[in-house]
Amino acid sequence: MRLSPANAAPLPSLPASHPVKVVREDPFNPEVLYAGTEFALFVSIDRGKHWTKLGGLPTVAVDDILVHPRERDLVLATHGRSVYVIDDIRPVEDLTAAVRAKPVHLFPIGAAHGRALLPGFEEWSGSTVFRGANPPEGVLISFWVGDGGPDPAKIEIKNAQGQTVANLSAAAFTGINRTSWDLKPTKDVLNDYGGEGVLFVRPGKYEATLSYGEAKEKQSFEVTIAPGIETR
Repeated sequence: MRLSPANAAPLPSLPASHPVKVVREDPFNPEVLYAGTEFALFVSIDRGKHWTKLGGLPTVAVDDILVHPRERDLVLATHGRSVYVIDDIRPVEDLTAAVRAKPVHLFPIGAAHGRALLPGFEEWSGSTVFRGANPPEGVLISFWVGDGGPDPAKIEIKNAQGQTVANLSAAAFTGINRTSWDLKPTKDVLNDYGGEGVLFVRPGKYEATLSYGEAKEKQSFEVTIAPGIETR
């Protein structure tokens, strides 16, 4: 499961109609609390003073909550709908008052690893596939927008030589937004008539520049590529 834009108005308390089943303190930021209720998941970034519904879960009881100590994913055990995972919860952990006061903020980007996975298969039961979605390949890019609108945010990726290798766009709701880059050049930086295939970029340091309106934010990150894979 992906992190949803946190654009709902915070509630001063958890809904009275939602019996609370579990409350967990974030191990990396004690100001962040997660509450699993009979019907939904809620998060507080001010130690319980205000709460916001988090994630795109169906209506389901959340029985237990864990922040994975290595991956920093939020893992939820539900009653009747198996396990849900919100990939990379660090933007919620880092959503301080100083960040929320900014027009835009680009959160730190984790190291990315390019690899060629073997094709999988799906087990069918009638017209339904009982299989969860994996995280997108490449790297997750999360950012905060203080006052979102219809215009998308632009993200430019450059290599260590200052060359643009990818141009991305992403919806810019008020709150936390997220997109991903597959570690491959985007079509606009390739020569359609030069026989350039879409390969992974080379390993090394990269820089992402987020632009929204007049505001800009930058973050550097590392890319590694599995041995034996051809790169551009």
